[in-house]
Amino acid sequence: MIEFGLSDIAIYVPPYYLPHEELAAVYGVPKEKYTIGLGNQNMAVIPNWEDTVSMAANAGLQVLEKSGTDPGDIQQLVVCTESGVDHSKPVASFVQGLLKIGTRCRVYEIKNACYGGTAGLVESVELMSHNAKSSRKSLLIMSDIARYGFGTLGEPTQGAGAVAMLLEKNPRLCSVDTSLNGIFSKDTFDFWRPTGYDFPVVDGKFSIECYLSALEGALSDFRSNAGIEQGRLMDYLDYVIYHMPYTKMAGKAHRRLIEIEYRGSNLETQEEIYNKTFSSKVAPGLMGAREVGNIYTGSVYMGLVSLMEHEREKIEGKRIGLFSYGSGCMAEFLVYHTKTKLGKIIDSLHFKDQLDKRRKITFKEYTQFYSKSQEEVVHSPSEMNSLKNQYTKFLFTGFMDHKRQYI
Repeated sequence: MIEFGLSDIAIYVPPYYLPHEELAAVYGVPKEKYTIGLGNQNMAVIPNWEDTVSMAANAGLQVLEKSGTDPGDIQQLVVCTESGVDHSKPVASFVQGLLKIGTRCRVYEIKNACYGGTAGLVESVELMSHNAKSSRKSLLIMSDIARYGFGTLGEPTQGAGAVAMLLEKNPRLCSVDTSLNGIFSKDTFDFWRPTGYDFPVVDGKFSIECYLSALEGALSDFRSNAGIEQGRLMDYLDYVIYHMPYTKMAGKAHRRLIEIEYRGSNLETQEEIYNKTFSSKVAPGLMGAREVGNIYTGSVYMGLVSLMEHEREKIEGKRIGLFSYGSGCMAEFLVYHTKTKLGKIIDSLHFKDQLDKRRKITFKEYTQFYSKSQEEVVHSPSEMNSLKNQYTKFLFTGFMDHKRQYI
């Protein structure tokens, strides 16, 4: 039987962060409102010389280099984002040029709120399965910048980053059978950004309700497709990763899952199962959300990277349940079956190394970055070269004749 899925994965985050403790001090609120209420410690801050394109290219280059993949072998390049840089030209086209991917390649962008990355993954896997005799390789990238206004409720959930995946048949990292995926969708207004708005409109309480309702619907569909009886899901799955706009959302989601799975059990039993399964199956994947914040399309897959680097070889031969949610709304529950001999792939992730090498900035520096639009800033290429490092290979330098420029 031919399998399809991920052969490698990489992540890129900007080299700056602002501690939530400092954000709380500026606004005169207890730090626990963010560190406990949201479960976050730091948020990634993207400078004016980086954007959705540069992050996508930086993550994409990592996965190509560490997997030893020739850019000419990529036959499909998909970038999933809700932080697009042009109303017509896809982010993927910019990335194609930067990574020197050949012309015999299908290139496009997907927008579907935070679910977009999963939409790209499912489409890519199913396309490959329909051409099973082909050696087609797909490069899938999720790149986003979560931005809100100063002093808004959404501000402490901000983040930025990109996750890139190499997809092919007979994958080295993990396989996925998309025919089993549980699906739920509904027309809602829980989070949206009208045309012309710089920041999204959020109905926070309603969005949580939509998320949890979508989780229940997607789980029900998945159980039906996979033939798993209610109450048996935790025995079937070794790990669970949830979409995390903030870290505490994983706790809310897992609590709802336990309530659904063990409906009819007393509250004490449910709480015992929740505590045991959360610590062993969910908590190992929380590092990214806690340290980076929300990266929209890539958030749930940043959880996968976090899990891999935390558990290392423990994930080999395991089943990882993944719940992807996008406002509007669309949700999907899918399962990854991990392979063995993953040491080299895990060793080359370097996620924690990127986090450790970031520079802490002040609130003043943060507001200076986020008070100016990219149209107001022009950077000298020679000046920018000094900002490149082991992980940052591509930078945005400004516009020329309304065209975005990169080095």
